[in-house]
Amino acid sequence: MKRVSLVLIALCLLAAAGIAETLDISALQGAEEAALISEAPWEYPLPYELLEDNDYIVLANKTHLLDEQYIPPDLVKLKCRKISSDPIQMREAASEALSEMFDAAKEQGITLYAHSGYRSYRTQKTMYYNRLKKNNGKDDGVVAYPGSSDHQTGLGIDVINKAGIGKRFTSAFADTKEGKWIAENCWRFGFIIRYQKEKEELTEITYEPWHLRYVGVQVAEYIRDQGQCLEEFTAEWQAAVAAYKAAGIQ
Repeated sequence: MKRVSLVLIALCLLAAAGIAETLDISALQGAEEAALISEAPWEYPLPYELLEDNDYIVLANKTHLLDEQYIPPDLVKLKCRKISSDPIQMREAASEALSEMFDAAKEQGITLYAHSGYRSYRTQKTMYYNRLKKNNGKDDGVVAYPGSSDHQTGLGIDVINKAGIGKRFTSAFADTKEGKWIAENCWRFGFIIRYQKEKEELTEITYEPWHLRYVGVQVAEYIRDQGQCLEEFTAEWQAAVAAYKAAGIQ
């Protein structure tokens, strides 16, 4: 606690001297919290800074809905191979990682195609209610509820092979050479298979071996090693951060 007191005293003196003209109570409280937390041990396998301020690991599902006005800040057009000439957008880091993955696959004789990237809330809403209409009003987990889709984050992407162009997506893609390559290698480029077969009860979305989600290489490797889905990972790291803050403030 002595360290915290010294930090606060120093900040107050700077403010009184006019050195920190914009210093306010919230800044003092933030400094106090940061000083307290810095004294607590961080034991989670991934760096604290990687988790606390990382919007690449945002969770979108039925209990973590994105705002209907949300549009990713850095959308760019994909430069990698696509199913058609129509533009597909993703966030910049995800787009660059996808191009690297496609190039690496091509070097091993695997040709991949981007099918669907960023979708607005409005587009997702239309797709969802069209699905309900065709399915007698039942949500069968095929189309994500508006606000719960990875596609709205600008970090989700559907990747298929040439044989799948123009055809209905099925889980059989996992057994193709392209699907197997993706499952084995996508983490190296920061992607995970978002909707896994054994995690359907948690994701509430049917198994989609073609749907990838960018989270960054460190996180993708960890999720792969732990056999987690994004829901499990989110609950785990958020609990770790909460415990860390609580331990520091006590």
